[in-house]
Amino acid sequence: MKSALHIILLSITLVVTTRTMATSVDKTTDCPFIKIEVERLPDLNVPRSGHSVFVVNGEVTVVGGHTSGFVPTATAEYYKDGEWHLLKTVYIHDGGFSVAMKSGKVLIAGGFKDNLGIGQSYEVEMYDPDTHSFKGFGCLDQKRASAAAVELDSGKVLIVGNWHADDGMEIFDGEVSFTHIKDVSQTRCLPHVFCTSNNDVVIVAGYDTHGDQIGTPIVDRLRGDAFNAPLFETWRPLKYDLALHSDDSFIGDEAKGVYAYLMPVMNESGQVAIVEVRDTVFSPLSTVCPVPMNGIGGQIQYISPVFVDRLRQRGYMVGFDDSHRLYALCIDYAKSPAPLTLYHTDPLPDAALMTIPILTQDGDLMLTGGVSPVPNGNFSSSAQVWLLRFNNETRVASGDATSAWLWGGITLLILILVGFFVMAKFKRYRKDPSEVSEKESLDATPVRGDEQLMQRICQLMDEQQLFLRSGLKVSDIAVALGTNSRYVSDCIKAIKGCPFLQFVNDYRMDYAKELMRKYPDKKISAVAMESGFSNDKALTRYFKEHTGMTPTEWKNNDQK
Repeated sequence: MKSALHIILLSITLVVTTRTMATSVDKTTDCPFIKIEVERLPDLNVPRSGHSVFVVNGEVTVVGGHTSGFVPTATAEYYKDGEWHLLKTVYIHDGGFSVAMKSGKVLIAGGFKDNLGIGQSYEVEMYDPDTHSFKGFGCLDQKRASAAAVELDSGKVLIVGNWHADDGMEIFDGEVSFTHIKDVSQTRCLPHVFCTSNNDVVIVAGYDTHGDQIGTPIVDRLRGDAFNAPLFETWRPLKYDLALHSDDSFIGDEAKGVYAYLMPVMNESGQVAIVEVRDTVFSPLSTVCPVPMNGIGGQIQYISPVFVDRLRQRGYMVGFDDSHRLYALCIDYAKSPAPLTLYHTDPLPDAALMTIPILTQDGDLMLTGGVSPVPNGNFSSSAQVWLLRFNNETRVASGDATSAWLWGGITLLILILVGFFVMAKFKRYRKDPSEVSEKESLDATPVRGDEQLMQRICQLMDEQQLFLRSGLKVSDIAVALGTNSRYVSDCIKAIKGCPFLQFVNDYRMDYAKELMRKYPDKKISAVAMESGFSNDKALTRYFKEHTGMTPTEWKNNDQK
């Protein structure tokens, strides 16, 4: 009976695998690659790039940008009933910013003042989606382009960031006034602006107002002091040439006071990863595999923030490769570790790949306008509009659903017959891993398979820093590596000679030591939280057990 159950489970697993055989898998990341059909929608009335795009009243709306010849356009358009409806704006906003307000209206401001992306502007207007009308009403405190903004719980709007000009924080009072309120520790273009609890905001970017890489990004706060996040010693926020709406990346629950976001980052080797920003804590999001950097037609260049579909608890990040394929990396962020799926199109040689995506109300990605990633591409803006449909339940990665299930059924019958034969032949020579005693596991001499698994475990810990999660379980490691908890636990005991928790806490202690060396003034409670310990008492207890000193004593001794 037990053998039969094993056979059935094995068969089902292989049938599911067979059903998705048309979905290729990157051998280096175990990330499924799924071909997705891209739909060409009606073109915009005006070719444009550098525009703002948002969804209000269920309508995708684009505002401003520059058109052919790198000339700013004082136009906007919204998509309704299968066509684009052209509007006139009061001012031009090429490289400006927009904020969809809780009032239902949209604040639009700033941008380049002249042709060719030169200078900055002060102009401000408000868009009313009910009447599809624009009204100029005010003036920024500081002229800006490539800025970002976010509405606070108070109804005011914080604005920050600039291009080739001074930076600083200013506040829109929600009515007519814009006022400088605070200097910034680093000047930035297109920064992330994330709301946190207590009506505060954190601000960070990887590039300054001239587009140069910032050595070590510093995190500014609206109501608190700037601080260094340890994560940015290794990673920095991804570079964008597109307008940002931080609310697009929100995964928290505002009603419960939970403020959390997803943000892509990159290290010096060019590897991209996903970070969860929760209040003032920046920590790697645990994923089942690294973000794939090579696609069907070459290296992938990711160009967008994470766009979150909160209804389905999925996020998407857009990129392209040299073969002119579009990619959308799907992140199932609600699961731990988060599965990754890479959707890709066929080559789109005529598409403008440098463009601004937006998530529609149906959970699909719409890409409007843009330019080709070639020298002087800004002089040839596109009017093309593409739609990546993720929620069409009848779509299969490749081929026909009926034939896939038919093939799966035939495979199931064959596997059952073969399985009975194999299990009968080898039953006496195989021992169920669950029947191996703990003593046998500890006493066994490590084999090559154990060493390979241990290498994978250490690689996962080093690259994704899973030990920073205070609730990390052995099952989390097992799921991430596609094995079971017993194998992981036994492997660590056999090779490292310690239980899983001690193995993880050793990583945490080493990380805490580095934090105290780099930031000697950091409070022990903050060191504990950032290192993955549940609290400062757990950190102190572990330090005393393994160093004979408290963290403070160890720090003082280390600095002598």
